[in-house]
Amino acid sequence: GGLLFGAARRLGGLGSYRRARQLLALAGAPLSLTFVTLWPLRIAIYGEDLFRTGGNDYGRGDAIFGALLFAAFAWSGWLLVVGVRTVHGWTWGRALAATALAAAFPALIVLATSL
Repeated sequence: GGLLFGAARRLGGLGSYRRARQLLALAGAPLSLTFVTLWPLRIAIYGEDLFRTGGNDYGRGDAIFGALLFAAFAWSGWLLVVGVRTVHGWTWGRALAATALAAAFPALIVLATSL
């Protein structure tokens, strides 16, 4: 929320930190729904193999679950861009720039830890 608030403020937004935090939380609803529905289903299908290396949790089923999780992340990202655009009354490009600016620092951290 703080990064989104800072990015919006940097691009001329007049919103508050509370509004940015709530916008981020509401945009994360598809991820919450995915974790509540898909993880129990995945555990029910694969059992202990999901938590071990070399189990039967690879293949087409894993690809389907991965695609569903990716779709939830994309949906949340889209909701965030739409929310920033609606809250601030900005154009699509400006809202996308604010969202990308807010996501840049966490992306750099993930990139640095994966190297």
